[in-house]
Amino acid sequence: MSWRSFDPISAARDVTEAARGAAGDRLVSATLYGSAAMGTFHLDRSDLNVAFVFATLDASLLTALGSARRVWSKRRLVRPLLLTREILETSRDTFPLEYTLIAAHHAALHGPDPFAALVIERPALRLQVERTLRTQSLALAWSYLDANQSPSGARQWATRAGTAIAASASGLLHLAGEAIPAARHELAVKTSARFGVPVEALHQILLPPGERPPIESSALFAVASDVVHRLLEAAEHLDATPERKS
Repeated sequence: MSWRSFDPISAARDVTEAARGAAGDRLVSATLYGSAAMGTFHLDRSDLNVAFVFATLDASLLTALGSARRVWSKRRLVRPLLLTREILETSRDTFPLEYTLIAAHHAALHGPDPFAALVIERPALRLQVERTLRTQSLALAWSYLDANQSPSGARQWATRAGTAIAASASGLLHLAGEAIPAARHELAVKTSARFGVPVEALHQILLPPGERPPIESSALFAVASDVVHRLLEAAEHLDATPERKS
């Protein structure tokens, strides 16, 4: 399949049908999330993201999914979420940021929508956002040092850092009672307005390759460090009381 003619929505239907064919009625639901659901899928660099909920995840089911996996790999579904209702319910406090991002932008492909009414506890989300930002703060220097041996490595570092920081900024906006934008430009503008982070700095970090203003990699590292520090300050000032705008 030519990636130039790749249609993520059609591919999402294909991978779901493959899962249904392999699992039968053991497939409870399938949910599209990520860039394809947000309308920001990029043909050159995006993969498909689908969460499957099964009645069970035993060895017989996983064996049966071997045939579906061959279809998944051809449709750019690299590592789907394989869940059960119990796993999803009991991991709400373990992956609150990930589930919040899915709930903000997703589309049901099969069965009932498991993310429509998924309750994420605010304290758990706030803790994960702060922990993620602190991890980013600690890891920025080493990951930059490791990647900055070549121009391509620096570009890959910038993309990974931007994706991680975008997730944290999205979580902060949700905690502040704001809707999470799909487009990175809107995310930068909204994060700047809500938390006082310079929008130019956010554009340098959050925008995808090709849209990001040109900047030397060492300067980009300094910008990323400052953005993470400012977002951490914002996280520390968010209390456990939900704040919703009318």
